[in-house]
Amino acid sequence: MMLRRFWMILALMVFGFAGSCAFAASALDKDVLTVGTEATYPPFEYYDENNVITGFDVELLALIGPKIGREIKFVDMAYDGLIPALTTGKIDMAAAAINATAERRKIVDFSDVYQVADASVVVKAGNKDSLRDLASLKGRAIGVQLGTTEDSYLTNAGLGVDIRRYQKVDDAVNEVTLGRIDGVLLDSPVAISYVENEKFKGSLEISFKEMINGPEEGFSLAVPKGDARFVEALNKALRELRDSGELDALKEKYGLK
Repeated sequence: MMLRRFWMILALMVFGFAGSCAFAASALDKDVLTVGTEATYPPFEYYDENNVITGFDVELLALIGPKIGREIKFVDMAYDGLIPALTTGKIDMAAAAINATAERRKIVDFSDVYQVADASVVVKAGNKDSLRDLASLKGRAIGVQLGTTEDSYLTNAGLGVDIRRYQKVDDAVNEVTLGRIDGVLLDSPVAISYVENEKFKGSLEISFKEMINGPEEGFSLAVPKGDARFVEALNKALRELRDSGELDALKEKYGLK
């Protein structure tokens, strides 16, 4: 009798575990998805003249939302806090020109890549010739946004760079214009946006570009680890946007190749 009871309890435990796996929660169980971003990264996310978050990623999610049948709500937060917010359930997705690196894939899952970009060093106007390549960064004060692949790259490249880390990109850019740092390393589309922005026009220039991520590590939408249902829904939506030409049209609108 005792042995029989043991096997019944064990069977119930196994069934319960299997059932919990089969019916694991997905972000798609919600009607409204909270999407984290960091809105000082034009053209991907930034505040418009009405103090509303806009940009490529915002419009991309506006197209994806109806396709997956969910309302999208953006929240602005520190870039280096996006993935921790995903892992603790504070947000359902992160959309902030996030590179899908192998290291990040250990912690969260990603949609298919929707954009690939190289990186640029932005310097004060007139200083372009002083920073010509990666080797010339040795001993220079170079700004990066905390938690980005640019931060990781300079940290591990062994170039002898004096790395200055900032929560917001515009703070780093301002430091360049003030001459407090020699340059800032950031994704090229963002570098172009700052150089061409009316606030900085004529005071900044791009010194050189460098590809620091592989094509498989391009910008992707980050979601909680293990939510395969959510990933597939996002990938299906992205495929439809590619096939319809809407994704290319959106890239053209924001000057992306």
